[in-house]
Amino acid sequence: MKSRKAGGWAALLAAAALWGCSGEGSLTEAAREQMESAGQQLQEAGEQIQDQIEPEYQQEAVAQEDLEQRYYYSLLDEESRQIYRELVQGMRDGEETIVTHGSDPEKVNEICSWVYMDYPEFFWFSGTVETTGYTGLSARCEVRPEYTCTPEERAARQQQIDASAGQCLDGIPADGSTYEKIRYLYTWLVEQTEYAADAPENQNIYSVFGNHQSVCAGYSRAFQYLANQSGIFNIYVTGTVNQGESHAWNIVECDGSYYNVDVTFGDPVFLQSESQETGTGGGQNRTFYDYLCVSDTEFRRNHTPDAGLTLPVCESEALEYYRMNGRYFEQASESEMLALMQQDIQRQDGWSDFKYANETAYQEALGFLPQVMEEAAYYLCSYYGLPQTVYQYSQDPQSLRISVYWDYS
Repeated sequence: MKSRKAGGWAALLAAAALWGCSGEGSLTEAAREQMESAGQQLQEAGEQIQDQIEPEYQQEAVAQEDLEQRYYYSLLDEESRQIYRELVQGMRDGEETIVTHGSDPEKVNEICSWVYMDYPEFFWFSGTVETTGYTGLSARCEVRPEYTCTPEERAARQQQIDASAGQCLDGIPADGSTYEKIRYLYTWLVEQTEYAADAPENQNIYSVFGNHQSVCAGYSRAFQYLANQSGIFNIYVTGTVNQGESHAWNIVECDGSYYNVDVTFGDPVFLQSESQETGTGGGQNRTFYDYLCVSDTEFRRNHTPDAGLTLPVCESEALEYYRMNGRYFEQASESEMLALMQQDIQRQDGWSDFKYANETAYQEALGFLPQVMEEAAYYLCSYYGLPQTVYQYSQDPQSLRISVYWDYS
């Protein structure tokens, strides 16, 4: 580039010298052609210099109301926000190369990760980019995102997503509380999605809305997408569970407080695949609410967010499902367990749940559980005039919950 610039200036000087040598102030034909050629080279050199000074940054027109629900965007400084908006616009437009402000590739890559975390609707973006930084007069970064489908495939998949998500959103309780809407989305996703470790596209929402099979990332991204559509503030979170397995979940804001939500842990297929739900059986066709709107105290027993994330504190226990439904116990009581089982049997409930505040109470309850189940089963047969019945139970040592399942046939 430098040699081309220098050549342009040299040609112009040569033409000027020829002009000066003309005794009558007129140009020979050869000189005129050289002058025109030099002018063209000068123009090209000027354009190159202009490109050096002012790169063609990605134009962006991201609506402010769209950005207001993007949590990680809210944590950035103004310089980083500009780069974020450029990336959003470029990915939305499917640009192969996005030219952003800033010259530090590592910083821009980090901002790319926040865009990925904030935008579940960008199902065509894998989260991987190749970034080159340039310093000097033309300071910029050139970002090449990895897209997982062609523009034609993206359009076809978007139609499937719109249809499936629309079906869900049509059923959301219009006059329901924020909690009721959160629970509805949680339940819908568990009921409509099959947990499958080998599900295709399982890191994005298409796996849920298009294929109806996914893993934790797909569940959580789909919840994020639906919550955004419903006006429920939420955050996509990554981290680890149990023995360090990678995992994803959400945080929601409800009535002024923040709560953890893990849709994947509501799916019985996932719990059984992780050997978390044990016992004699039961619960294959239900949704578990152990991880719906829970506090950090409860959630952090087996969930650890990634170290680089700045997250709001989830202190409130007001919306924990078993507390709200009178099935949370500080102490174990044999008589209370039997009375509640009999109450559930009278209502023909499919199961009886008991969640304990600590390991001591949980283990004590497991100790007298066989005797209580036998008495409750006898009560069921007597109440409904059945000659016999079958009952099963499951236990979750992580959430400290016991569930007993009843058969009325």
